[in-house]
Amino acid sequence: MEESSSRKRVIVVSPADSFFTDPHVRAFQALGFDCIAFDNRSGAIYSSPFLRRAMRVFPKLRIIKRITLDQTNKKLLHLVKSYQPHLIFGVKAENIYPQTITKIRQMGAKTICFYIDLMDHWPVISQLAPAYDLFFNQDRLVVNRLRRELSLTNSFYMAHSAEPLPDALTNRINKYDISFIGTHNNQTYPNRERYLKEIGDLDLNIWGTDGWKTSPLAGCFRGRSFGDQRFEIYGHSKIVIDINWDVMPAEGLSNRPFEVTGSGACFFVDLIREDIKRCYEEGKEFVSFSDEKDLREKVRYYLEHDEERERIARAGYQKTVERHTYVNRVRQLLDIMEHPEKF
Repeated sequence: MEESSSRKRVIVVSPADSFFTDPHVRAFQALGFDCIAFDNRSGAIYSSPFLRRAMRVFPKLRIIKRITLDQTNKKLLHLVKSYQPHLIFGVKAENIYPQTITKIRQMGAKTICFYIDLMDHWPVISQLAPAYDLFFNQDRLVVNRLRRELSLTNSFYMAHSAEPLPDALTNRINKYDISFIGTHNNQTYPNRERYLKEIGDLDLNIWGTDGWKTSPLAGCFRGRSFGDQRFEIYGHSKIVIDINWDVMPAEGLSNRPFEVTGSGACFFVDLIREDIKRCYEEGKEFVSFSDEKDLREKVRYYLEHDEERERIARAGYQKTVERHTYVNRVRQLLDIMEHPEKF
């Protein structure tokens, strides 16, 4: 595939400010493709919070959203005609109409979507998935439902990934003992505040939404984390904690396990998402915890045992470098595109 792909072009359809856009572009380029990005979230409805609030108050203003979406789809079709890509790769791309994808396929381009939300977005997923040549999701439950209920054999599982930091394990300077980046919402994430309160006195540092300011953990709050700042945090932390939501069934992982391990930190996570054990080895490449007391005991232990903590961080980093990079994932989807019957 790499040898023959050097003459082929790819358009990555993804917001300009998305975490996922540039890494996917770089991965396609690393495999010999000419690759550009198309921003599918441009326009006032995305950049103006005032306009979005106004549309909620005055329903007639929602015509602005429809006009913006129509323009976005027309721009993509125009770009496809002029650039003549071999492949359109959408990262979620929920505002690209199914009929637009159908037109792109009729132009001769292959179409792939990596939809990065889970079962709570099923109405959108079920509308988009039939339009694409291939449709990927990081949750096997979503993929299985697409195959079972809609008979979509174009649907496949694909985990998230990371761009590992090249010097994550050398000359490491740890500024933080424990870090957490995430939303404060006791309805969606009922365990977060409860778990983190148990280690609030152990140099816990929290970045996230402003809800943390009025929580019992306000003293641990360090503000919002923007863009690639998360890598600066992960890359200077001994331990990074992840606490997943469990308001509905889900097996797939977010990008956090891959980015934390790829930054050289020791990754701590609950076992709510089954894929963590499929992607990494428990106790060797990450540390699990079952409740708040278990979390506290293990955090204290690994802060006091540097060699054991660093060994786990090193093993997690190596696993991510070998198996969980963006290049790995692009190779996977290209293999499936060529031989879907084998997967």
